[in-house]
Amino acid sequence: MNPVRLAATVILARPHFELYLTRRSSRSPFAPNAFVFPGGTIDPQDAARESQDRTIGLDPDRLGREFRASVSPELVCTEPAIDVGEARGLLVAAIRELFEEAGILLACTRSGSPIELRSDGWSRVAAERARVRHGDVSFAAFLKAHDWYADARALTLFSHWITPPSEPRRYNTHFFFAEAPRDQAAFADAVETHDGVWMSPREALERFSGGEIHLVYPTIKHLQRLAAFDSLAAAAQFARSKPVITIMPVDVGDDFVLPGGLEAAW
Repeated sequence: MNPVRLAATVILARPHFELYLTRRSSRSPFAPNAFVFPGGTIDPQDAARESQDRTIGLDPDRLGREFRASVSPELVCTEPAIDVGEARGLLVAAIRELFEEAGILLACTRSGSPIELRSDGWSRVAAERARVRHGDVSFAAFLKAHDWYADARALTLFSHWITPPSEPRRYNTHFFFAEAPRDQAAFADAVETHDGVWMSPREALERFSGGEIHLVYPTIKHLQRLAAFDSLAAAAQFARSKPVITIMPVDVGDDFVLPGGLEAAW
């Protein structure tokens, strides 16, 4: 059976209810040229003490509320539940990957207040992003240099999906919902991802149906769930209140399916 890697993905949303999608590189071993939400696998630095000490919102009570996934009897799941350490690492990874891939920094001051910078300040941060992306400096060291803290409170667990055993590359992915900070602009890193675009869920699905963009199954299903909402506030409230059911879709040849009872329940 193929190994399963822990991964974190961020569904980044802004007013008028648009979501940020990036096109994966044509050279990517996973979903080349597909438009996806920013994210990636956990890196050793995400579990390091220096990273977690530089992150607010990793307290046990909050972790217990967020990581609430359950397994449905309608769908087999072969992966064990994640532990507290893995949950903390996933939150750090989500914030780091969002910064690396989309240039959006979910961070705050030591007191928990939002970061306030002028536009030229954010331009300098964008330049530093490349150093974090290339591994020249760790994410924790970048935060420490500014006396900032990654803000896991900005993330709401939306869903939990696991790639089925039939796939050559498997991921145990936690999708988080987050509102984009109003003073920051998202842009793809031009390495792993390209063509960062804001689209409503309905527009993304229409462009996919028209053959304009390539989407993979999990992205399609998330867009379908979110297409029911016309406002950021309504979608954010849904994310905070919805149940989370672990989904490992059933492989049916060239496609995947979910049991009918789970289509609008996960």
